[in-house]
Amino acid sequence: MNLEHIALGLGIVGLGCFAWPILQRINGKAGPDEPGSGKSLRSPLWWAGFVLTAAAIFLQRIAAQQAAGL
Repeated sequence: MNLEHIALGLGIVGLGCFAWPILQRINGKAGPDEPGSGKSLRSPLWWAGFVLTAAAIFLQRIAAQQAAGL
């Protein structure tokens, strides 16, 4: 397992954190947020998705630089 695989895994998990609340609303298991409440941006799941996706992008850039020999 190399750095690219780790970055891919983190990216998938991060995007899953973003998509989970959307899928719950589509399936009717969660109600919509009040307009203008900003609840989704304060959600720990949203922040986890953000951090994991940012880490995946960072690791992918490192892996690309290593592959190019820089």
